[in-house]
Amino acid sequence: RTLPAAPLRGGAGGQRSRAAKRRGGGATSARRSGGQPAGRHKAAMDRDSSWVSAMQTEVLPECSGGRTHHRADTIYLLVMGGRVIAMQTGFALLEAGYGRPMNSANIMMKNIMDLLLGVFVFYLIGFQIGFGAQSEWIENFNFDYALWFLHFSYATTSATIISGAVGGRVSFFAYLALSCVVTGVIYPVCVSWTWGGGWLAELGYVDFAGSSIVHMVGATCAFVSVCICGPRVGRFPEYRSWRGVSRWIFVERNNSEFYQMPLSEVEKAIFSPIKLCSNPVQLLFGTFLLLLGFMAFNPASTFATTLDADALAARVTVVTMISASGGAAACVVVSLFQFRSFVITVPMMTNAVLGGLIASCAPCHAVPPPMGLVVGFIGGLLTLGFEPLMAKFQLDDVVGAVAVHGIPGIWGVLSVPIFAKPHCQSQLRGLVFGGGQEAWRLLCVQAVGLVTMAAFAFVSTYVCIVLIDIVGGFRCSRAAELIGLDFIEHHIDDGSLRLDTTKVAVLHHTPQRDCLVTRVKNRTISPTKAYLEEKVPEHQKESSRRKLEPEETLDAEAEAKAQLGRDQEAQMHAEILRLKEGISKLTATLSMFVHGMRGDRGSFKDLGFIGGCDPEGAELSNPEQGDPGRKEILEALMREAQSAAATAEAQSHVQVIGAQAMINE
Repeated sequence: RTLPAAPLRGGAGGQRSRAAKRRGGGATSARRSGGQPAGRHKAAMDRDSSWVSAMQTEVLPECSGGRTHHRADTIYLLVMGGRVIAMQTGFALLEAGYGRPMNSANIMMKNIMDLLLGVFVFYLIGFQIGFGAQSEWIENFNFDYALWFLHFSYATTSATIISGAVGGRVSFFAYLALSCVVTGVIYPVCVSWTWGGGWLAELGYVDFAGSSIVHMVGATCAFVSVCICGPRVGRFPEYRSWRGVSRWIFVERNNSEFYQMPLSEVEKAIFSPIKLCSNPVQLLFGTFLLLLGFMAFNPASTFATTLDADALAARVTVVTMISASGGAAACVVVSLFQFRSFVITVPMMTNAVLGGLIASCAPCHAVPPPMGLVVGFIGGLLTLGFEPLMAKFQLDDVVGAVAVHGIPGIWGVLSVPIFAKPHCQSQLRGLVFGGGQEAWRLLCVQAVGLVTMAAFAFVSTYVCIVLIDIVGGFRCSRAAELIGLDFIEHHIDDGSLRLDTTKVAVLHHTPQRDCLVTRVKNRTISPTKAYLEEKVPEHQKESSRRKLEPEETLDAEAEAKAQLGRDQEAQMHAEILRLKEGISKLTATLSMFVHGMRGDRGSFKDLGFIGGCDPEGAELSNPEQGDPGRKEILEALMREAQSAAATAEAQSHVQVIGAQAMINE
């Protein structure tokens, strides 16, 4: 049967027909076979088409070009685009969960700036490059705003992949410049070849929701960034920098020791060890948000719910969710072989699930739901297998962006001519279901498209990063990396230093300050950061200096302090000797008093008491008769003298111990 042709999309120039090419069909009538009775199905389609025609006749002539959707389709595009943009939250949380806490705010800032800068760049040039639609500076009533909004959400997803790969070591404004280029140029050019009706679309290239156009292109840009930027300090203790021709190609300026481990005592004091996952709860929460986002990312590519597209959206959603389950199953299998037990680590699970989801983007409209499990399972296996390969070649991808987005994206595109099966919304037939020559031809077209887009993204990103590095530096300074980009770029001191000092005080340390202001070889940028001019209390600055200075610079000061301790010890020993002599004399005097009380008159003679009288001539009481009052007084004096002697001796020992501690220090 023949159905009326769908109206062309204003601004996009026939978006309905391009959606059909995404699905691998042709004209709308060629996709419909079986299902509902012909009369009922035709009546429903006619109602949808007539409603759009009626709207175009009822609005002003200058506004008719923008009224190309059914009202339900417009709302569908806006809601799905908003949900895809919300995936930025999931990406930000996932990246922050992998990175070190001292860079968390910097990661969040990069993700939000992807949106705030990307929206202007994509509106100004990106959408025009991708679809040939004019975006007026002020207003264009014939512009398809709903369609633009959805494609903008895809563009920002592609750009934000780079943020996770090079987290913790890239200058903030350098990253923003690269993000604008990806959003405004690299991604739109790839879209123009495929979804925009370009030469790949004419060959029959099929990528329903962007396994290659969005994810593989973003992963290629991330791979180039990782190669040029180098690893984080301390990530690979035996790292070898690029050598020979590769050193020239990847613009390597540093030696191997620069990346291996902290070098000076200052760096060792402030260095934060690198962990595979710093916050597993945050990582899992980000994965939850991304899983929900993919339930909009893939179905949104139907671009409508009318004209029978609602059934396709439902099918795509089911296949996407089953593919995520396949990625989780791959994680269980890999963990069983790797750990010889069912130990499932959080990074393995999250990356495997995301790999399955990304692999499902291209074939989710064409494969049966059971095949979605196979597609997701293989995507998860490829993700977990490629991550160790990146580490083996000492490529520091913080979140595994290349392994998660790149390899599953390639597999997803290649799975279309393998597992596709004809149904009501698609006529594609893969090799597994007897596709034959047409399936082989589509496989070749898919391979050509993958190679072309990857090569274009690689070269474009390389040129962009080299230019950024020449102008202002792509990688941040060594001091900025070790202290944390939260503080350097955004002046947030999170207290992560393992010292009783602040990061401001550390920056006043001369080597750190010099390192901070030197960004590019043979190029010094004057510091304009507020914290470089912030006043630090003298006692705090002195404390920081003593904790951060290398030991050899403090030898003279330590020797002077030790000599002072030795002098004080000698003085204390002399004082102790004098104190002991006084205690001995006092003890002897009291002893003679006691003997005198007991009748030993000779003892009184030694003290000047002659004939039982005191020196003033007063007669003493007879000891034999006993004077209890005088005896008790003398015994109390004896006890007090002995107690005072013991206290004085204990204090002297404490002073000696303190002097010895000073000498040891």
